[in-house]
Amino acid sequence: MENGCKKTTIIGLGRSGVKVIGKLHEAGLPGSINLLAFDTDEATLNASPLPDENKITADEKWRNGAGTGGDVVKGQRSMARERGRIEELLKDSDLLILTGGLGGGTGTGGAPAFAGVAKKLKINSIFVMTMPFSMEGHSKRRIAEDGIRELLPLADVLLCLPNDLLFSCLPGDTHVEEAFVKADLEVARTIRGIYEMMRQGNLLPTDFADLKDILSKKKSFCSIGVGTASASDGLNRCHLALERMLDSPLLGGTTKINEADAVIISLTGGSDLKIDETRKALDAFQKFAPENARTVIGANTDPMYNEDVQITAIAVNFDKSKTSESLGARNDSFGLEQSTIIPQKRIQPELDSGDLEQGELPLQNLSRGIFLNSMPVNINGEDLDIPTFQRKMIIIDKGK
Repeated sequence: MENGCKKTTIIGLGRSGVKVIGKLHEAGLPGSINLLAFDTDEATLNASPLPDENKITADEKWRNGAGTGGDVVKGQRSMARERGRIEELLKDSDLLILTGGLGGGTGTGGAPAFAGVAKKLKINSIFVMTMPFSMEGHSKRRIAEDGIRELLPLADVLLCLPNDLLFSCLPGDTHVEEAFVKADLEVARTIRGIYEMMRQGNLLPTDFADLKDILSKKKSFCSIGVGTASASDGLNRCHLALERMLDSPLLGGTTKINEADAVIISLTGGSDLKIDETRKALDAFQKFAPENARTVIGANTDPMYNEDVQITAIAVNFDKSKTSESLGARNDSFGLEQSTIIPQKRIQPELDSGDLEQGELPLQNLSRGIFLNSMPVNINGEDLDIPTFQRKMIIIDKGK
């Protein structure tokens, strides 16, 4: 990858992620990028326009090309079995961008496996995940929220995009199939915009450290806007790109920028980009951002853009009601030793007139056994690879 990064890997995980990666492939991306589609569902992969060598059928031996049916545990187990292959695919990268849907099985259950591998290999990671539609019900939303709690401590940057915003700008009589295609395109444009932010360098660089410092380990509400324009649109192409960015459905209006705690904006153009139009566009944007908001600005030129310009902005509002510690509290099983001694409930012996006996010390050796080196299956804070009687602290009567 240019400007200090040798290679970027962008992965689409699960049905929604695979569709978005397909749109990115069709649009084309500059730079050194490796596009990959990961899913347990072979039919979804077969429908993708990606070359066959870029499609990975996960856990094929056990799932036989079938999907997870929205089961998070199946998604966790499937990607846990693929950790070795994930490491091999990511070993030469220094930036991972992963997209998928939260609330389903493969995306929700599998994303932490990729985040864990990226962390192990010291690869910068950005996760762009879509939240369920409100019409999908509360259960999907709860699954998505649990997925965020699992992913947040592992990912360098986690961006959650509300699916409801994707349809907010479409007329009510839009055909359903067309609406979903446009939603996939909008997420693909967003990922491209984020990628462009990370490859800034020759004018005003935006550093990954800035993005990580703003978003890492904090629960935040992010709105993202992307706008493009060309010289053929008129002399004021940067101003037009700014207007289109402000109208992006995933931004949710200029109010999101007005009320933001932090704002990141980048502008990319071709070699014909003029300093005057760049300055005017960035100055115009500053009028929308609060004075006390942290602002990071980047600008870059790339010959591939020719006469086009693109403006990307991320508006961030921090969730003041929860700390990163409360969200990040979890057993990071990648760091557990083979066995951990955990004190159990104190046992109060009943006193009677019989003989006194030596009580059993209420300690138990919790071992993950053959699952030691595999991705843990955590549900509601419990590691399901540890036997139930140990997790529930049930003392087994061994007889006398």
